[in-house]
Amino acid sequence: MKVNHLLILFTAALLQIEVSSYITSGLPGHKHRAWLKEMTIEVCDTAHGELSQEMCNKTPQLLSAWAQNPYVAHTKANISVDIFPHHGKECAILCEKLLKRLVDEKRAGNPNAVANTQTYNALVDIWSRSGERGAAAQRAEEIVFGMQDAYSSGQEDVQPDLESFRLVLKAWARAKDEEYAPHRAQILLELMVHLYESGQNTNLAPDADCFDIVLKSWANSKHEDAPQKAEKVIIYMDRLHHNGNEHAKPTRDHFNRLMTAWSKSKENWTAARRVQDILNHMIFLSKNGKDIDLTPNIVTYSNVIAAWAKSRDDDCGRRAETILKQVEHKFKVTGDEDLCPDTIMFNLVADSHAKSSSNKSHEKARGVLDRQISLYKSGIKKCRPDVYSFTSVLSSCACLHGSASRKEKLRAFEIAVDTFSEMSQFKLAPNRVTYGTMLKACSRLLPVGNDRVKFTSDYFRKACEDGCVGDMVLNRLEAAASAVQYKELMQGLTRNTLPTEWTCKVPENEMHTRKLKNHSSKKKNMKPEMSP
Repeated sequence: MKVNHLLILFTAALLQIEVSSYITSGLPGHKHRAWLKEMTIEVCDTAHGELSQEMCNKTPQLLSAWAQNPYVAHTKANISVDIFPHHGKECAILCEKLLKRLVDEKRAGNPNAVANTQTYNALVDIWSRSGERGAAAQRAEEIVFGMQDAYSSGQEDVQPDLESFRLVLKAWARAKDEEYAPHRAQILLELMVHLYESGQNTNLAPDADCFDIVLKSWANSKHEDAPQKAEKVIIYMDRLHHNGNEHAKPTRDHFNRLMTAWSKSKENWTAARRVQDILNHMIFLSKNGKDIDLTPNIVTYSNVIAAWAKSRDDDCGRRAETILKQVEHKFKVTGDEDLCPDTIMFNLVADSHAKSSSNKSHEKARGVLDRQISLYKSGIKKCRPDVYSFTSVLSSCACLHGSASRKEKLRAFEIAVDTFSEMSQFKLAPNRVTYGTMLKACSRLLPVGNDRVKFTSDYFRKACEDGCVGDMVLNRLEAAASAVQYKELMQGLTRNTLPTEWTCKVPENEMHTRKLKNHSSKKKNMKPEMSP
């Protein structure tokens, strides 16, 4: 298999230079970069065939220095920086120049000019992390294909290894601007397998990380068929594993990636069912120690709960809570804190009850919150209730089915009032959604009368005091209050003249959207002037 390649690759000599050795001047950052540029210019401007052995030895080290991007402070905190968006392209181009200079020096007959697989990997790495996205992935792929072509022609010292292809896979995973990046990553992965199985490159048996990169790429993509593509990767892995590739064995993390891909599908109900099926499959395979690597963890269960919460299925609350209870039981039996439900998991289940059609959803959501509070008070800090925990219960009350009896509605409102009041015990401040939901509860659960007037006034005034009056609160106020009460509570103000203290905690985008709508409305209502 031949691929066009811009760089002319060559056979390395006996001298082996380790690219990882980082050349340093011991100077401050800006002076060190100036020194590197000076050294690079000296190497590149020297006539072909005249580089000394010392310069030939230093050139791969210079390349390594640029590949690590000297514009970035390499501290313990950022030692594994994923991308180098600042000066990344500049560093990659300088690396290209240095490598080409070595190529030219070798062609001129200098036996001291040496580059090997590690040298090329350093170049592929800086392109992969340059921040140039699709263009960088394309260039990284060209370089590695060229390495494979050269190796096939007998140049063994530039044989691409697993890291060479892994870097290109990462480059495609970072190519957010390239619509077909996940496809390119998968094609590259299949090529690796082909080269390995056909004996054209025995260094390319893909490991679990390579498959994970491709799965992650599909999971993060916006392709409609991403879940199905991710499933095919898992099936492909399973086939390779059964054929003897131990590195291709699907793991729990791979199945979790697959679940993530399904959770982003627009086919919410289908996605929820599929994610549930994957969980059941994992449980079956891991049961009785058949495949312990597939034992579901907290991420697995969270994915399933999130899928059901998103599905809006009539039964989504029950299904989500069934999963939550499984996790609670496992935690109780094992005491393993890694299996302890966290705040997000409890919130998702409470929210799924709010989206279900059951007339008991508010009681079930409150029951979830009660268990969450109990677990938190027992010393499990990771499940501490937050404002969304309480607001989800309020939402389940406010969304009580319209066919509920008056008694059921009043009971739901009582739960909402108690839940709202309980927030202060956890030192939680209600937000605009919390107040909007309480006003919605007033309009939907309370009959017209004194109680409705009182509670509507109380919650709106608290929203004003807390700076939470945005469009949601005003819309709910219009539904809950009579025209007279609305006018009285607004104190003669309009949506566009609200005082800052009423709106200071409302997100800027909500206020900005309101201004745009009002501006558009005014323009629409303006009558064009008649020409004389």
